[in-house]
Formats: sequence, structure tokens, C-alpha cells
Amino acid sequence: MSTAPEPVALLRETLLFDWAQWDPEVAWRSTPALAIALAGGIAFGSPGAGLVAAAGAFTAGLGSLHRIRGSCLVPMLLASAGMTVAAFLGMILGHQSIVFVVLAAAWAAMYALLTVVRGGTSWVAQQWTVWFLVSGAFHTSPRAASARCSLILAGGLFQTLVTAIVLRWPWGRHRTDADEESGPGLLESLGNARSCLSLRTPVCLYGLRMALAITVATEFFRHTGALSGYWVPMTTLLVVRPDLVQTLTRGVMRVAGTIVGAGLAGLIAAHLHPSPPALAALVVFFAWWAYSLLNVNYALFTLNLTAYIVFLLSLSGLPAATVVHRRAAYTALGGAFALLAYLDVFRKTRRWIRAELEPNVKEKAA
Repeated sequence: MSTAPEPVALLRETLLFDWAQWDPEVAWRSTPALAIALAGGIAFGSPGAGLVAAAGAFTAGLGSLHRIRGSCLVPMLLASAGMTVAAFLGMILGHQSIVFVVLAAAWAAMYALLTVVRGGTSWVAQQWTVWFLVSGAFHTSPRAASARCSLILAGGLFQTLVTAIVLRWPWGRHRTDADEESGPGLLESLGNARSCLSLRTPVCLYGLRMALAITVATEFFRHTGALSGYWVPMTTLLVVRPDLVQTLTRGVMRVAGTIVGAGLAGLIAAHLHPSPPALAALVVFFAWWAYSLLNVNYALFTLNLTAYIVFLLSLSGLPAATVVHRRAAYTALGGAFALLAYLDVFRKTRRWIRAELEPNVKEKAA
């Protein structure tokens, strides 16, 4: 049962910085692939192509922080292949299609159900959904979608190859696939599939909440057709958690980190007017910090992620100021849509408060 959030607990979680989880190692091994992709795009006169490949590499790099059956390479490979297929489907359908909305809700529900599985399985499903939502904004022909998706796949596979080489380097202290004990398989983690899909189980309820929130957010995206509107359902997907307290905490950290990161990136862009090589350097810089700070504090990670995205999209010719404003506004709206999944909890909370106050009112009246 979800309970009303305690403001003190919410504030504590938001301001918690676990510096023991700072991981520069993953940043050093993941950012070279981004730098090479961006440099290649600029050198060949196609920074947009380098942008797409770098985005695929960035996502695959995050996969190295997860494990499936004891291996960090498995989630990287699954993410690379899955986000390529998801991006292709998203671009073919386009966000104006009702089929796009239905698939987005189904994919989001699948991600929510897979959160009961240990390891990186649910993270992989999350990335597939994110890429599907984002790619819906770039409706195009199958041929053009194939070309774009080949860059995404190339970036992901290149990142995986670099990670595999670094992890097997003959010297230095690196975690290998054998360093972690293999987790249980999918069926073992889910247990009885029938009970998992029962409305009485928290994971099934979480899946329904997720599907509802994503449907509403994606419908908003579909009907408004707002440029960069994909940030609304994407934020909703990343913010909705198994209970209200976690959702509020995640939402506060996501919105706060986004606003600060967008403001920082906007100031840098306004005062430095960076050239394409300078933009690429800023992308790599903020990606490095995003990788290393992921498990330290989610708001701090989001701050660097937002700056990374602002400068990445600036390479495609979008004005940084435009990206900053859209990112901040649509992230806040996505966070608000995430709370729609818990309207019933807010209603129950009001009843609990009313039930607690009524005896006191009656005593005073007596």
C-alpha cells in the first residue's frame, strides 16, 4: 500500500550524495567512443551522423554499469540491438500514429514488470522504450530510418567493443564478467507468471500505472505535435516508480537537475559561442561526469546529462537556447504527468487526513 510522502524523507533522499559510488573508471572507458564518433562526424563534414552514433555509444556505455548473468557486455549488446529496432519502429510509425501510443504503453508496461528481475534486464527494456519514444519525433521513410539506425547500432557496438577490450586489458584493476555472481534467470525471478499478472501484486499495479501515465503523456505528444515533445513521455517513463514517495523523489531530482543543467549549458553557450569542435568537447566533458556521477546522486547525474544533451543537439544546428527552454519545460511537464499515475493515492491520502481530523473536530464541538 502506498502512503503519503514525508517531506523530510523526500528532502533527505534528494540531497543525499553517496560519493563512495563515484566511478571515474566507467567514465574513462566509455567517453573515448563518444569522442571518436563525434570527431569522425565533424572530420567528414557530417556532425549530425556523428551525433547519432555518439548517442548510441552513450546509451551502450551506461549498460556497462549493469549486469545480466554476471556480464556487463550482455546488457550493452541487448541495448544496442534493441534500441536500434525500437528507433526504426518509432521513425517508421511516427508519433502521430495511434499505434505508436499503444506500443509505447505496452513497452513501458513491460519495462515496469521486468523491474522484479535482478540485474540489468529492466534497464535494457527501459532503454528500448526511451529510444522508441524519442525516435517517434523523427518520422521518415524506411530507407532513411535504416541509415540512421545503422549509425545507432554502430555507436553501440563500438562502445561495447571498447569496453570489452578495456575490461580484458592485461594490467590494471578492472571488474570482469566473472567478478559478479550470475543472477537468476527471467522465469526464476518472475516466479509464477499468473501471480505476477494479478492485480493484487505490486509489480502488476506498477505496470498498469506506468501504462496509464505513458498513454496520457504520449497522447499529449501526439496531439500537440510539439517540437522536442518526446521529452514529455520520456520523462514520465523515467520518473514513475513503484510507489508515490519514490515517484515524487525521482521527479523532484529529475526536474531540479534538468533546470540547473539547462541553465548552466545555456550560460556556457551564450558566453562562449562554441564552434563544432568545442561543442563536441563539451559533449564529452559532460558525458564523463554523467557516467561517473550516476550512482552518486540522481539530480547531479541529470544536471550533467542535460548539459550533455544540450550540446549534443547543438551539433545538429539547433540553437542552444531553444534546446534549453524546451528541455526544461517538457521535463517539468513529464514529471507532472508521472504524478497522474498516483491520483488514487492522493485521493486516499485526503480520506486518511479527513478521517484523522474528524474525531478532533467532534471533540472540540462537544
